[in-house]
Amino acid sequence: MQIVSVIKTGNDYIYRWPSGDEVTYPDWIKYLARSDDGDHEIIVAFGTRPVYGRDRVRIVIFIDYYATAEFFGADDIEFSGEVLSDIKVRGEVGERICRYPEEPVPERYGMFRIVGLPNRVNAKGVHNAWAVVADISDHQSMITLAALRREERER
Repeated sequence: MQIVSVIKTGNDYIYRWPSGDEVTYPDWIKYLARSDDGDHEIIVAFGTRPVYGRDRVRIVIFIDYYATAEFFGADDIEFSGEVLSDIKVRGEVGERICRYPEEPVPERYGMFRIVGLPNRVNAKGVHNAWAVVADISDHQSMITLAALRREERER
């Protein structure tokens, strides 16, 4: 999925999650993106939320208004500018994390920079998971991960 153009930017994007919770994202960008199955509206929404013991940057990628991928700030985001997203694989019921370091990262993730989550987040309760790393400004990589996740869920 490739970004074609910026459609609009804005403030206070409100999304109602399936649980019924409404979350407001203070800043967002809407893109037109193109893939083999046609054109799509992509929203990259920015906010914060408590993750692993502190408030962290949160970026959610919506494809056609469906939340498809989420990233959160690494411990050193102030210096590295990097955000992380757990790699998900099929489990017995739905999806589960791809376990670091026990499981190999699926080959389809080869285009991304991958790290063991505990190497970038040092906090109580951190999952032993593999994670995709992206620069906070690299919306194309984040959208590509969201497109991959969308494809995996549709299989």
